[in-house]
Amino acid sequence: MNLTVIQECPQCGGTCELSEASRLLVCPFCGVRLILTNEMPHYLLPCKKEGEQLIWVPYLRLKGALFTCQNSGITHRLVDTTLAGVKLNILPQSLGFRPQALKLRQATAQQSGLFLENQLSTTQALEQASKRQQDAIGQRGILHQEWIGETTSQLYLPLVRDNDTLYDGVTGDPLARMPADDDFFNSHAQHSKNFDAHLLSSLCPNCGWDLDCHEQSVILFCHNCGTAWQLAQNGLQQIEYITRHGKAADTIHLPFWRLEVKIEGAKLASFADFLRLANIPKVIKAEWENRKMAFYCPAFRMNSKIFLRVASQITMAQLDGEPTDSVPNTLYPATLPASEAAESIKLTLASSAVAKRNILPLLPGITIQAQQSTLILLPFFDNGYELCQEEKKITINKQVLDLGKKL
Repeated sequence: MNLTVIQECPQCGGTCELSEASRLLVCPFCGVRLILTNEMPHYLLPCKKEGEQLIWVPYLRLKGALFTCQNSGITHRLVDTTLAGVKLNILPQSLGFRPQALKLRQATAQQSGLFLENQLSTTQALEQASKRQQDAIGQRGILHQEWIGETTSQLYLPLVRDNDTLYDGVTGDPLARMPADDDFFNSHAQHSKNFDAHLLSSLCPNCGWDLDCHEQSVILFCHNCGTAWQLAQNGLQQIEYITRHGKAADTIHLPFWRLEVKIEGAKLASFADFLRLANIPKVIKAEWENRKMAFYCPAFRMNSKIFLRVASQITMAQLDGEPTDSVPNTLYPATLPASEAAESIKLTLASSAVAKRNILPLLPGITIQAQQSTLILLPFFDNGYELCQEEKKITINKQVLDLGKKL
């Protein structure tokens, strides 16, 4: 479930409601459209209690699909958890359902109160969440584990210090006795407040036209000049993309990442090598021996099981495209960045294999280095219930796509 965040419009001051995954702010009052680029958003839980001192305690919120490869196969689990960023015994280990039940606010540098320094990195949070899964299924049986599509944010739980008692600022419940001379919070104070969201214009940097961007898009397209842009630290960065043109007038193009990689630990230089390694029952053509192997991954979020199936099917299809200076009229939004797609390569290899017991034990010894990622737009048609790839008849249920927008 996505969080609901209240943010002030920088142009008119109106109140906007966004989801945690939103990358586009559209003000319902003045109509301004701005792109959010903050890599690690900071949100405040509402404080309902008053007292002498307001203290903000950091929690890392982690949400994503965790895939685990064992000898018995590939399992997946949607993880949605919060982990305390400060070691303090009186704090709850998790915020529970409070972030989903309450409307959060974007933290700003002007916010009053004492902010504590977060001592838990994103890497450590991922490791902790992975370890919980390992403990549940047994660490010895795990051959490979990967996060796909994870989102992280920093949430602040308000604590209120009144006289010598510390209270939960959300519920008002007393937590502990805190003597006036206890300097724990001041000694763990955060010195800088770099909270404010970075906002960019939603106009094309090349021609000034309105960019076509969905609420969660990571790739933005300009239908006027035919360019594509991705979110980068310094703003919008232009990327190249290729398109496989459809046959029907009502074709819907879905975005995929085409990933060329360097693999060590397995002979996997060509598409023919892939078919042999995965033991796929196809007659290997002579030209496939020289066709450089590329893995494909959906550039959009959806159910973990369907995600792997589609990635494997499109990878086995090895569809090509060509550069173009026009964006397809109907285009499904790209919501998964190339960096996340690259993490799916081992999973796609294992999922594609007919005899998985032969591939899965090899995964720990395989290393993968991404060399090139290209966005490819593939044509699908709508048959009523599903979107179907025109040539390979690969299908994706439309309800799966709708649910994927909420992941």
